[in-house]
Amino acid sequence: MKRILVVEDDADTRAVLCEILTGAGFETDAVADGREAIDFLRHNRAPRVILLDMFMPKMDGWQFRRAQLADREWSRIPVVVVSAEGTTLGSAFGFGAAAFLRKPVRASDLVNAVELVV
Repeated sequence: MKRILVVEDDADTRAVLCEILTGAGFETDAVADGREAIDFLRHNRAPRVILLDMFMPKMDGWQFRRAQLADREWSRIPVVVVSAEGTTLGSAFGFGAAAFLRKPVRASDLVNAVELVV
């Protein structure tokens, strides 16, 4: 099964993203910020893709991505950035994101982006 880790601080958005992906046949795990994502990666089987919000409390998407890239195993996991802020597009691709989706995300765009990188 193709597992996706959803890293999103807004509970409603997190639930919708997981629902869309589950409906498309993916298995999802979800966490609320970068620190929880790091903890998840330390204690669980690596996901095939990380869906990453950039603006989160505790540890934002940029901090998480730096930590992810510093780890040899984690750095291999592709990241799809999902952000309401269009200005993050350049920085997302600057740190190697596989795709960028602007919130609100259309279900078909989300599924297509994830399918392209799994």
